[in-house]
This record gives sequence, structure tokens and C-alpha cells, in this order.
Amino acid sequence: MMQDVLFVIPMKDPNKGKSRLATVLPAPARRRLAIALFRQVLTFLRDNQPAHDVLVVTRSKKVIQVAEEYDALTLSETDTGLNNAVSQAAQWAKSRYKSICILPADLADPDPGDLAQLLAYPRNGRYVSIAPSHDGGTNCLIASPPDAIAFRYGPGSSHAHQREAVANDIACTIAPLSSFAWDIDTSADLHRLRLKVGAS
Repeated sequence: MMQDVLFVIPMKDPNKGKSRLATVLPAPARRRLAIALFRQVLTFLRDNQPAHDVLVVTRSKKVIQVAEEYDALTLSETDTGLNNAVSQAAQWAKSRYKSICILPADLADPDPGDLAQLLAYPRNGRYVSIAPSHDGGTNCLIASPPDAIAFRYGPGSSHAHQREAVANDIACTIAPLSSFAWDIDTSADLHRLRLKVGAS
């Protein structure tokens, strides 16, 4: 029997991630930040969606080790690039799960209510829902079935994913939710997070 939804987290090798922060953080600090944010997302899912499986797609032994600490499933990435990693996860999931919910490993401050709202949208038949990032990317994407669309991560991906859905006659909802608008890619993102933490 198929399970309902699988959470998918594609995760780069932390030694290669966060390159856009190189001007403000040395390499060891960028590695620690990448792992800390990854742990935060895993903790968020464990605490707020404990009934659902989590799949981490990666090439990194360190990432696999951390994922297993949280009882997450792991899939060894066979090709480079985010779109390939997510497509691999979708192919793996499509005979096991009705839907996948793809989250980045570096969400700044996800809110349980926002995620619950996304999961509450109808997912009968062929369906896509998208929570855009503040810069037009995609910070949460739910696809039912898992391979409903071709993945178009990159600049402007929220609109690219919407176009994929429309072109394939798939119902699509765009959900601009504030806690899913921000990840940590640039020095401005990092500064915003520090201000938020300092104010809390």
C-alpha cells in the first residue's frame, strides 16, 4: 500500500556548499553552518511531521551520518545538480508514496503552521503546490504523484515549476508563505537571520 507523503531533502556535500558566503565566512564556518541548518530542518520535520518519512539525497558520507541520526532514509546521489537529485528521489518514491514534499536543507526559520497549510491543499490526482522563496526560487514544492512535473530549480524556478504544471494540465497552487520565503544563501540572508535571532 502506498504511503501518503515523503519529505525529500537534497543536501550538498557541506565542503562544497554555501560558496556565496565565502566573502563573509571561512570554509570551516560555512561547513558548520550548512550542517547546523540541515539539522534544523531535520529537527523541524521530526518534531512537527513525525508520521511521515524523510529522504535525504546526497553524495556526502557526513550528511548520511547526520541523516541517520534522525532516522531519515538516504539515497546516494548518482548525478550532479539539484534537479537531477530531486528527479532521482521522485523516481525512487513514485511506487512507494502518493506525493513528495521537497524542502531545502537550509531553510532559515520554517513554521509548522505554514507547512501544515501546504500539506492541507488537495492532493488528489495530479497536483503541484509551491511556496516561493523571496527571490523567486522554490523553497517548498509538493508534487502528486512524485514525478508529476519535470523539476526546474534555479533562478525564477517558482514560475518555471508553475509553467511545467500548466503545460501538463496539472492543478497548481502558489502559496506565498513567509516562513518558507527565506533560506540562507547570501550574506544578506545571514544578516537577516542574525537580526531575527538577536531580536528573539
